[in-house]
Amino acid sequence: MGFKSKNHSSKTDLNEISGLIPFLKVNIYNQSGITVDVLSIGPLRTNVGLVICQGYGIVIDAPPESAETIFSIALEKKISLKALLITHYHWDHIGSASIFRKKGLAVYAYALDAPFIEHTARAKLLLPLDFSIESCKVDHILSDGENFMLQELSIQALWIPGHTEGGAAYYFKDLSICFVGDTLFAGTVGRSDLPGGNKHALFENIRKKLYSLPDEIQVIPGHGWLTTIGKEKKENSYVRPKK
Repeated sequence: MGFKSKNHSSKTDLNEISGLIPFLKVNIYNQSGITVDVLSIGPLRTNVGLVICQGYGIVIDAPPESAETIFSIALEKKISLKALLITHYHWDHIGSASIFRKKGLAVYAYALDAPFIEHTARAKLLLPLDFSIESCKVDHILSDGENFMLQELSIQALWIPGHTEGGAAYYFKDLSICFVGDTLFAGTVGRSDLPGGNKHALFENIRKKLYSLPDEIQVIPGHGWLTTIGKEKKENSYVRPKK
């Protein structure tokens, strides 16, 4: 939830554009029967991933207002949604999680954030809200570096604490794509001043686990512009690679 602000004066911010229409959808991969779309949805314009492979869909993050949009796309494309991968427990990433699970999607999350997804009242104690988010059972609790398969796609869960204690990134190696939640953004990083945040852990794990990925990997942050590992290693002034 949130990132350190940085002025992109030469560009139009994705969040500024998306405030004018219900959602934005950008296709970032379309090869060999596999497509990857990124949609900017919800009050904070969270980036939602939709990976489609062989007629089945994998959703990454579930902000408020996302379920209706994603199910509408699934109906239009005649696909069956199978799994929801959650990057972290903040409300702008799990607001519709319970709706997806009730519709049959298996929910995946990292171990340390899973209790806050399953019992959102705990999260509300840490981060008070004036509205409620329905709790959602996590079907698959992930560990750091765990590899798992969904519809013949290999996915690796990377534990990136610092924004929350149990933040996760999802690395689709064969697609050269990584969904990083609110850890790394284009030109900046996620907030570490919220409950469970840790600036040192965030920076260290970005360097160790994200900057170690190939430079060409597309990075899909939780909000705003998409980027690449190589671009952030070269241009991100908040987290510089170790020399």
